[in-house]
Amino acid sequence: MINNRKCYLLTVLILLFIGVGQPIFAQIQDIQTGEASWYGSKYHGRKTSSGERYNKNDMTAAHNTLPFGTKVKVTNIENNESVVLRINDRGPYVGDRIIDVSEVAAKKLDLHRQGVGTVKVEILELPGDYNPQNAGFYTIQTGAYTSEKNAQMLSQKLKAFDKNLTVEMMEDKSRGRKVLRIRAGRFENRKEAEAFNDLLKEEGLSGLVKEA
Repeated sequence: MINNRKCYLLTVLILLFIGVGQPIFAQIQDIQTGEASWYGSKYHGRKTSSGERYNKNDMTAAHNTLPFGTKVKVTNIENNESVVLRINDRGPYVGDRIIDVSEVAAKKLDLHRQGVGTVKVEILELPGDYNPQNAGFYTIQTGAYTSEKNAQMLSQKLKAFDKNLTVEMMEDKSRGRKVLRIRAGRFENRKEAEAFNDLLKEEGLSGLVKEA
């Protein structure tokens, strides 16, 4: 039964990859100009696409393509007021709007009453683990360790499972301690990543599917 399931999932992955040539990496624009909107109390406390809880009083924003953790300067074209925000959510999904800012940011930009305004969005800083070759892709975070030995063991198990699998070890900080996060694979869409994660689950190696 398990072997049949593995065969089915492998077939799904093969079909998903058919017709895919060289990957086209997502292009990041340093400056965008367009409409901005804001979101507030209705979403306060809800999970964002990054997994964080939305706080209407934090200087954050939603953007459809910029990596989570990117810092941007948003300037209201009409009054030249500007704020620095951190991207932690996806959106907006209305018309051609390019960014959704938090309620407190909307007040500082003087967009709160009108709801929508024309802004300029400038990238100030990309997250430390950003890799342009991964932009627009999905990966599987299979583990996070403070022990390099344990991180290496997981990496070896993943490579043994599939010698062609891309396995990355990313160094991060959590509460002042070094944390090694293991990422497996680079997939063009969530469906591919989840199908491969199901294969890893059979071996006890699965993790969390997330945007790369």
